[in-house]
Amino acid sequence: MAAASSISLHEWSETREMEDGRSEMGAAALEQAERAEAVRAAIAALPVELREAVVLSEYEQLSHAEIASALGTTAKAVESRLYRAREKLRGALRRWV
Repeated sequence: MAAASSISLHEWSETREMEDGRSEMGAAALEQAERAEAVRAAIAALPVELREAVVLSEYEQLSHAEIASALGTTAKAVESRLYRAREKLRGALRRWV
């Protein structure tokens, strides 16, 4: 009887490069990639005015005043858009929250 091969959980959960150059993803990396895709899809599904505010705030790291200037609106309107966008995202991403 052949001895069983063992692999640590850390090794298994990391992305490994296979001989033919493809990546083999462990459970943690696969879940992270799935979650990231769900976030991208949820953001893409937002109405344009909400999506712009989220992208400028979360990805471009702009302040409410800077976003307001870029979108030609007020900082209060940006605050409202971000609130509505986050509520919609929370609902769409309920599985991940």
